[in-house]
Amino acid sequence: MSKKTVGNVIDFARAARELRKRRVRTKTVAQYEAEKAMARGLLHLQGECSPRNAAKAAECLATAARGGIDRAKHELALLHLAGEGVVYDPGYAVELLLSASEAGYIASSISLVELYIFGKHYPRDLHKALELLRTVVFENEPAAMYYLAYIYDKDPQQQNSFEAAYWYRRAAEYGHFKSQIRLASLYATGHGVPHCRETAEAFLDVALESSSEQDPRFLFWQGERLGAQPETEFVAHALIKAAADMQYTPAQRLLLQKGWRQ
Repeated sequence: MSKKTVGNVIDFARAARELRKRRVRTKTVAQYEAEKAMARGLLHLQGECSPRNAAKAAECLATAARGGIDRAKHELALLHLAGEGVVYDPGYAVELLLSASEAGYIASSISLVELYIFGKHYPRDLHKALELLRTVVFENEPAAMYYLAYIYDKDPQQQNSFEAAYWYRRAAEYGHFKSQIRLASLYATGHGVPHCRETAEAFLDVALESSSEQDPRFLFWQGERLGAQPETEFVAHALIKAAADMQYTPAQRLLLQKGWRQ
């Protein structure tokens, strides 16, 4: 006689308990496998303990993504955008980023915003960028504040120097380097804020405290742009000097060309 029956009567309570146990075990195993795949994927991605291997990382991340891990979706999407270890597939990458973003993974929301703003890998769409930013900008994410300010600062249709200055300042309070540079330039020109070189220099000094952690190409690029205006030439000089100190050859060459002291 079956252990689940008493005479001809099925013990439904016991059967239900065993069914729930099996479901829990199945879910636990799936979750465990996904987390294990995620850990392996990050090891391959970051090159820890062995050389970086994007193809192996992508394989592991795909398993973890199927298990519902949002960070895995995000990292896999970035690989597909770069065509590194996997085929270049921006459409699939956006699907992965949207899935993670809708689940509340902020990094994926920021990556989508970058795609929408700059139109690289995906058609430019500032309305989508703004819509997404307004859902995450109050999550204390400085990158969201920066990109919202950037749209108000740079886009002719949305331009509002006061809003730009407000959101740059909010991001700068979190130590956001790019926002600190933009605030320095705004105070140097008096756009959206009072014209005040002293305040501009203060924001620039704060930004340069972390300049060694930045990409010298970004410092040089910003310096070139800001050097075109007399009001922001001092900001440009400081940024290009910081890039030159990081042994970035184009910055060193430009310092010599302009006769700026190192």
